[in-house]
Amino acid sequence: MTNKAMGLSPACLKTLAPVEANPNKSNQHELNGVIELKAILGLNDARHSAIFSVRGEPITATVDVTWYDARAAHPKRTEHRLYFETNAVMERAQAGDDLLIGFDKQGQLRCILIPRSAAGGGVNTDAWVSVS
Repeated sequence: MTNKAMGLSPACLKTLAPVEANPNKSNQHELNGVIELKAILGLNDARHSAIFSVRGEPITATVDVTWYDARAAHPKRTEHRLYFETNAVMERAQAGDDLLIGFDKQGQLRCILIPRSAAGGGVNTDAWVSVS
């Protein structure tokens, strides 16, 4: 899968695990801030208005996301996280779906849910990977 069709650059993608997609497994609404997300969002705390959408469906939600270091008090041990508000898109997320995160050409942060049943879905990557 490339991000050119969706116009996101930089961008990264991950197949969601149960803890990231199922509110019965976790209600934290957070994604771990791994290297690939740091490359997109940087190292400084920030708030962004993000557009969440489901690929191929008319479902969208614009919500605030917060990028922060959960261990800011421990300068030698950073632990970045991306917190997102509850929204209709992520309520549809299921383990095995892919999530693509990146900025569009207008600088808008986008989070695109790609159901595993959709064309191009089901990449099956347990870790975040950069896409180009």
